[in-house]
Parts: sequence; C-alpha cells; structure tokens
Amino acid sequence: MRLFFSCIAGLILGSAPIVFAYADPVQKEPAFNENYFGVNILDDRAWIVGYYGTILHSRDRGLTWELQPSPSRTALYSVRFVTPDKGWISGSYGTLLQTNDGGKNWTVMPSGTTEHLFDLSWPDHRNGWAVGSRGVILRTEDGGGSWTESSVKGDLTLSSVALVNARRGWIAGEFGVIFQTQDGGKSWVKQKSPVEVTFSSGESRNLFALLFPDAITGFAFGIDGFILRTQGGANWRIMRQKTLGTKSLSANHLFAAATTKNRLWTVGERGTILQADPAGEHWQAVKVAIPPVSLNSIAFGKNGFGLIVGNRGLVLRTENGGTAWKPLPSHALASRKDSERLP
Repeated sequence: MRLFFSCIAGLILGSAPIVFAYADPVQKEPAFNENYFGVNILDDRAWIVGYYGTILHSRDRGLTWELQPSPSRTALYSVRFVTPDKGWISGSYGTLLQTNDGGKNWTVMPSGTTEHLFDLSWPDHRNGWAVGSRGVILRTEDGGGSWTESSVKGDLTLSSVALVNARRGWIAGEFGVIFQTQDGGKSWVKQKSPVEVTFSSGESRNLFALLFPDAITGFAFGIDGFILRTQGGANWRIMRQKTLGTKSLSANHLFAAATTKNRLWTVGERGTILQADPAGEHWQAVKVAIPPVSLNSIAFGKNGFGLIVGNRGLVLRTENGGTAWKPLPSHALASRKDSERLP
C-alpha cells in the first residue's frame, strides 16, 4: 500500500497548476487546473473527475466543458455511466456519488466504508462493484440502492476491478495480486500472478489497471511498465516488462488502459502513451507534445472520439481513434456550472 499511495500522492500533489495563456475563465476557476483521475465516455457525452471534488461534463464530444455541481470536496477517482442519465463516481474516504439526470444533480450515497475507492465496474444496470484501500470490495445488485462490503485478506490496495458480466470478473492491485470471481463477487479467488511478491520481499510489483476487450482476453498494467495478458482468464503471462539497458523501452508506471476497434491503449506517468495490436503483442510509444505529467485515465466513445486526462488539468482529445491526439485548449473550458445552462 505504501508505494501505491506514494503514486497517488504524486498524482495529487506532485506539481503546480499550469498557467494558460488564454484564459480568464480558466484562471478564475481552479477546477480547470486540477489533477484529473478519471474519464468516462458514453456516445458523444463525457465526464471527467478529479481532485477536490471536481466533475466536468461535455455534451459535444469533448469540444467544450462545464462544471457540474459536486457535493464532495474529496478526491474523485473513477466515473462510470450506465445510461446517459444514470452514473456513479467513487473517491477517497468511501465517497460514492450517484446521479439520475446526467449529472445535473449528484447525491452522496452511503458506502459503509471510509476506505478510498479507486475503481468502479458496472457490467449492467443493476450490478456494480467498487474496490479500494485495505482490500475493500463493495457490491450492489440493485442498481446502487444498497451496497454490501467485503474484503480480501491482507492489508493491500485494490486498484482496479473489471467485470465482463454479472458473474465473472477480476481485481488487481498492490504486490501484483490478481483475484477472480465466477459467482458474481460472492467469493474472490487469488490467481497465480507472474509478478506477485510478498510484503516481506521489499519489492514493488503493483498492478494499477485491468482491461478486458472481450470476455476471454484480458490485460493488466502496472509498475515499471509491466503488462500481463490472459487468454481465458485462468493463467496470466508477462507480455512486456522493463529491460535494463534498453533505452527505447519505457519503464514508466502504467495507470490506465482502454481499447478502440482495432488498437489497445495504455497511459501512465511522465506523459507515457502506448498502443498495441489487438493481441497486445507489440507495444509502441505514441509521441504527443505535452509536459511530462502523469496521465491517469483514458476512454473512447463512438466514431473515433477519445480522451486522455492527467495532472495539471491536462486533457488530450482525438477524433480519429488515436491517430492524432491534441491537448484541449483552455478556452474550451467554461466557468459556468452545467446546471446554469438552458435545456
């Protein structure tokens, strides 16, 4: 947990806000310079969440953004919408937020925990999961009306959860651990991970993100650029790892991943962006002219629309499935709250 939280602390506290050249609205509104931790796209709409309760919303494929009213001032890590109206956000100190109107109004929901909730997964409208610090796992079977808390053994951080359907899914986290459920989260069984280490070893092999392009093929991403792959979900093998003395192979931590129609993507610290073929056999760096800040989340919508978000208010946007990424100019951000817009 120590290294994981040091990474999170680096994301939150590691750098001062950028001063934009354009920007009366940006300079007046601190949220537009905050560290962003999560992004979700549903069709042409998108949401970004971040430090100090920040929630941003775009109706036009990320061309312009507005603040949505947030009832929380804690760090928000993950956002998931299951319909254009119904969405969830998880954050620090057990924060769970729910909306039924596309984010015009967000409500704080009881989570039953004060642990940090780093990731959410919603395979359908009724079944959802949240995972976080000290092995906490939250589960709902009624669309978020009530949550059941469970945990796995050991004082470890669970950083990512991916359910491919209501019964089958995986969790990954600190020390390289991977857990699987085949009964809807009633039980979680530790799988053999090729990068797992014990606390007493003094090593760090944390896994930060899971990606399942389909119900069979899965990937895990982590510290020092590690990428694991499973075919069928029972066995994992290393696809990519740090190679000492190889300057061309990035060893930066990988924090998030997503897929388009024909490419896999992962992003991480120091502005790292990697892409690969659908099998994940060959990973290549993508060069974008941005500061070397941490990139914390990536998502794709329809017709080539995609977003990457990171520290210092950085938002990258693509309209062609990642062939070209462009930093979102500060004048695309508005200082009005979303609730102030006319319907």
